[in-house]
Amino acid sequence: MDRRAFLKTAGMGSIAFAAGCSAKPEKTLYSLVKAPDDMVTGKEAWYAGTCRECPAGCGVLAKQREGRVIKLEGNPLHPVNRGTLCMRGQAALQAVYNPDRLLRPQLKTDEGWKEISFTEAEQLLGRKAAAAGKGNGRTRLMSEVVGAPMQALLTDLAYEWRTGDPVYFEPLSHESLRAAHRNVLGEDALPTYHLDQADLLVSFGADFLETWLSPVEYARRFKEMHAIDAGHKGIFVHLSPYQSLTAANADRWHCIRPDSEATLLKALIKYVLEKGDDRMLPGKLRKPLAEAVADADLDRAAAVAGIHPAALAHLADRLLTAERPLILGGGCGTAGASSDATEMAALLLNLVLDPQLSRIDFSRPQNLGKAASRTAVNALVDDLVAGQIQLLLIHNCNPVHTLSRGAEIARALDEGEGFTVCFSNFMDDTAAHADLVFPVQMALETWDAYDGKIGELSLSQPAMGKRHAMPAFGDVILKTAFRDPAAGDYQAWLLDWLGKQAGVNEMGTWIDAVQAGGLFRDAPPKPKSVSLQRGLSTALEALSEAKPPAATAADADTLTLATAPSIRFFDGRGANRSWLCEVPDPLTKVAWQSPVTLHPEAMNRIGVAQGDVVRLHSETADLEAPVYASEAIHPAMALMTMGQGHSAYGRYAEGVGGNPIALLTGDTSASGQPLTLAPLKAIAATGRRIKLAHTDGSRTQYGRKIAVSTTIGEDAAHGHAKGDGHAAGGHEAGLTMETFPLTLPLPEGYDRKRDIYPVHEHEGYRWGMIVDLDRCIGCGACATACYAENNIGIVGEERIIEGREMAWLRIERYLDPHDPSRITFFPLMCQHCDNAPCESVCPVYAPHHSKEGLNNQIYNRCIGTRFCAQNCPYKVRRFNWFEWQWPTPLEEQLNPNVTVRTKGVMEKCSFCIQRIKVAHGHAKDEDRRIHDGEIQPACVQTCPTGALVFGDLKDRQSRVRQMVKDPRAYQAMGYLNIKPAVIYLKKVLQEI
Repeated sequence: MDRRAFLKTAGMGSIAFAAGCSAKPEKTLYSLVKAPDDMVTGKEAWYAGTCRECPAGCGVLAKQREGRVIKLEGNPLHPVNRGTLCMRGQAALQAVYNPDRLLRPQLKTDEGWKEISFTEAEQLLGRKAAAAGKGNGRTRLMSEVVGAPMQALLTDLAYEWRTGDPVYFEPLSHESLRAAHRNVLGEDALPTYHLDQADLLVSFGADFLETWLSPVEYARRFKEMHAIDAGHKGIFVHLSPYQSLTAANADRWHCIRPDSEATLLKALIKYVLEKGDDRMLPGKLRKPLAEAVADADLDRAAAVAGIHPAALAHLADRLLTAERPLILGGGCGTAGASSDATEMAALLLNLVLDPQLSRIDFSRPQNLGKAASRTAVNALVDDLVAGQIQLLLIHNCNPVHTLSRGAEIARALDEGEGFTVCFSNFMDDTAAHADLVFPVQMALETWDAYDGKIGELSLSQPAMGKRHAMPAFGDVILKTAFRDPAAGDYQAWLLDWLGKQAGVNEMGTWIDAVQAGGLFRDAPPKPKSVSLQRGLSTALEALSEAKPPAATAADADTLTLATAPSIRFFDGRGANRSWLCEVPDPLTKVAWQSPVTLHPEAMNRIGVAQGDVVRLHSETADLEAPVYASEAIHPAMALMTMGQGHSAYGRYAEGVGGNPIALLTGDTSASGQPLTLAPLKAIAATGRRIKLAHTDGSRTQYGRKIAVSTTIGEDAAHGHAKGDGHAAGGHEAGLTMETFPLTLPLPEGYDRKRDIYPVHEHEGYRWGMIVDLDRCIGCGACATACYAENNIGIVGEERIIEGREMAWLRIERYLDPHDPSRITFFPLMCQHCDNAPCESVCPVYAPHHSKEGLNNQIYNRCIGTRFCAQNCPYKVRRFNWFEWQWPTPLEEQLNPNVTVRTKGVMEKCSFCIQRIKVAHGHAKDEDRRIHDGEIQPACVQTCPTGALVFGDLKDRQSRVRQMVKDPRAYQAMGYLNIKPAVIYLKKVLQEI
């Protein structure tokens, strides 16, 4: 018996023995005696709903199996996201099954928390409201931004309980942007920006690919403008003091001094006014605007901001020559003392360049514009601290964590005589200090409607069987606040409201709306007629008085802290989703931790290295954090993202990372915009050091052909080699890294001169994927979707430090060797090679080449030698070190179509083989071939920019086969002659 046969036999024997002697017998499977009409056992059902992980309100489709939702995907009919989702939307399902979710009301007593019934909680709330209702304002309501029907109900509640206007609290509500529109245009709103219609996009910090307004929508619109099309692409320039994910996708990122945006914008306005004489700006605005920016100058502004004067002059000239320019102001992470002036100047520059504001649409404003200003929020906090609130209702928001006054709020809740009710599903930072925590149904469990954009009403419906007894928030309000409620429950209230306000009076209309996921009425955008407002003179005066930031001395004690929203956790509400903790930050590649990013110059002044723990000292608090080194930040700045550092919020969030919001002063601009830039009084090493939980290797490629870029026109003349392959760099096909041609994993991709393995004759299909690096923005939605679809285990911070992360798909980021400010994001998964190096070394044939070209991993063959991982040049195979324990009820979210792997086997991307099998079944039932585009792996389905395309390479008419003909097509490290089935399209760079 040879060695391979022995190992195979031994492996099978040990598996059989283990299965036969297991202490864990098979669980009994139960089938429903009588299933509901809309349920077929073993077959999924889809329910349209609305994502509420941020105020954008994307549409989702909930995939349900046997009464439980197992996956969320974007609703292709929804006008906001059109079928895609971000990573936070993918992880929304984890809130439903979170093991730390509260299932019954919790009442605080002298002995601690006491669990009570929902009936008792409702009666207690009614008594407290009756006792507090003797004076106006003694009952107050703070809530997240809700949809129009719930707003109507809360307005009635305010009248019934005399609460005053509900305070709709969103930590990221863009008050400066709203104030600019209000003062200049009379529109207190957050409009829609048509990025897709611009040919020049200039942003002064707005992180529209991460958290700004509607990031999934703007990611799509951005790539419609910026992706290569017929040899052309739009231009994107970003100016900010640190490189966000949005800045990393710019053609040119200019690193500027913190809070210098308004100075730059004033200089650009003056230049365009002087040089752009043909612009049709109203005369009554031109003169006062010219006076407001009279003291501005391009050279002085460049010196203040710390960029080269020629670069700023070049940008100014670009603005004049662009046909369709669009200017975006600052983001919430860069809001300094001049944030109001920055947004005002950005809007005025848009007016100067495009007096009709044709790319700013006020006909569908964001519902987020209804959020209260921070001034109003602070007024409520003042009343709470002063003891003027007898009953405080807090609905789905966490002010103790997200406000810089969090400690003050916590003390007031603990020591005050008032009664606080938190309608929260988790014992979060605020709920821990409340008197009653009242869990309610989530968006996937209740009827509701939400208009992320006013006029586009998105519906929610119960997408799963009722797992818990908690009522809907609307039901609680109707039952406790009204003696004679207008409806028996919130669903009836919703239907009545839709009939009166939206014309949904027929059953057919209602059913159509539920099936589509909402009421989406196509209406062309209305051009905004610019009528200058009374507040304009005040605004121009403020713009005139905006001063440049003071010069910062080169010492460690004068660093400015920037507190930026997180693409993973938003304002902190996503911090208890383990997928979001495990998927690393797109730029630092750090998971689970909250490092402070410093420039090497600042690190040298302080005397620290990467991984050293430093203490940040501000006017309000101290905070310790490990250092992450990056040159993509201004030397005078320190950067921390918000979202972590919770004092409560469950096992995945409590005590994890740090909360930089505590370091802020709580100051606001005149508009009420909270200032997220704060001067640090000191930053010093603590003498401790930790290992960062980062998943990346090198930021450079060391000359290897991995993430390849090109320039416009560079590949246009390249010829084709055999099998639709391209001879790289215009050379004749050869065997070197530069001359090795693209060789498809098909018979025509083989050549006797270089191949020793026989040709694979695939039956029917040869599946492959195209990854367009010019469309990939590095957002990580695909990686999170892969976790959700394929039951990938979470290993935690310590195991990631050991290098034992289990991600099947990761987004690498490589710096351009010629310009380190430019980044190429590189999605990397199993390449499903035709000459797969993993297959030839496995002693038990666990990696198996299927008849359709997939590199299958047969788990019950694998004996864990890890030879395949050793031989894989892409390092995409994961060895499972763990016997997974899913905290109840997290096991209910597992995909029943995917095996949960056990300890000691290799696992990796399968191109979502379970979805391929489903498509095979449908095609067989209908006696046809699988249609092109019918199969969408989870990563392909969720990508907001369409960077991933899946299909059959054997079908010459398929989209993937047509895309292979693109001169940008290449295979990562294809010169190894392993014929990957994942084919990349080079990123297209353009000089600005």
